Amino acid sequence: MRKTPASLVVFMLAVSLAVGQSDPGFSGVWKLNPTRSELGNLPIPVEPVLTVEQNKTTLTISGGAQPRAYPLDGHTEKRALGDSSTNTVTKWEGAALLVNTLVSGPQNYTVMERWTRSRSGSTLTIRRTIVRPGGESESLLVYENPAAAPVVTASTAPATSPQTPSAPQMPVDFVVEKGTRVLLRLTNSVNTKHAVAGDRIYLETAVPVFVNGRMVIPRGSYVAGTVTEAHEAGRIKGKSGLSLRFDSLTLPNGVTRDFRSRPGSVETRGNLDRSEGKISGEGNKGGDARTVGETTAAGAGIGAIAGSAAGHLGMGAGIGAAAGAAAGLAGILGTRGPDVILPPGTTMELVLDRDLNFTGDELQRRNQ
Repeated sequence: MRKTPASLVVFMLAVSLAVGQSDPGFSGVWKLNPTRSELGNLPIPVEPVLTVEQNKTTLTISGGAQPRAYPLDGHTEKRALGDSSTNTVTKWEGAALLVNTLVSGPQNYTVMERWTRSRSGSTLTIRRTIVRPGGESESLLVYENPAAAPVVTASTAPATSPQTPSAPQMPVDFVVEKGTRVLLRLTNSVNTKHAVAGDRIYLETAVPVFVNGRMVIPRGSYVAGTVTEAHEAGRIKGKSGLSLRFDSLTLPNGVTRDFRSRPGSVETRGNLDRSEGKISGEGNKGGDARTVGETTAAGAGIGAIAGSAAGHLGMGAGIGAAAGAAAGLAGILGTRGPDVILPPGTTMELVLDRDLNFTGDELQRRNQ
């Protein structure tokens, strides 16, 4: 039977997703390379060796004090860990595996990991972020599997000719400096009613960035980020809050750079804490006062009518007003304050936390 173009596209997309999600490439025995890693000040120890087994539904990790399993089929993995409990979900981002674990107990925190494997299969990189109420700690863990490293022999090594030495190619570097502001446009929606820590956000650059007259970051480059905190407003006090972090930039030609940056500005209601990347929702004191006032007036009117019929006009109005005020207050206590809502198309500024270096060869491949 002949497929239509639309059905063929859907079929190919489904196949590519299935292949990406069933790739057993994380399997193996991985040894930590401390010199290539950035351990930082982590509150939990780092396993020197990981034994990983992956199938279509589960990624099992052993080698540490607590073996663990990450679900790969969309389910949530819940486990008891001493006095604490863990809740783990995963999501594929291309060939990268995003792992989000919520830990509840005497200490509540979130562990977010991004697993990637080199093309040769010899290196496993885990970028780990631990979010606690008092702040974040980050690390870059680089594991190696020597058994998977390609072996170069004399027969396969490229031949060189001493008579015709090639001149060294000095790469021309273009540096987008730390502190540079990049205007972004959100492509998916985010709000405090549905978002949870670990959710991904996706954006595109709205204007190009030039260095020495050369376009380095074209318009339409992709930026991926993470929701690090999201909570609704309380019923009595407390505003809604949404914390965002930008993680990586991918040029249209596929060249990618990682970083950890916060929004410098956001086109939304509420207040932005630039040091934490947190957007706090607006209060609703005006709306609360209006609700109490409206119900008080309505209650007074109803009470006046009833009191007039009974010959107690003033008493009826006072009782009705009190009842209306109580009803309005009860309505306020039963509702939450406004959510932070960022619809698609919301603009915000990324402020780079580090220099981004690009070579002329990388830009030659090309952003066009």
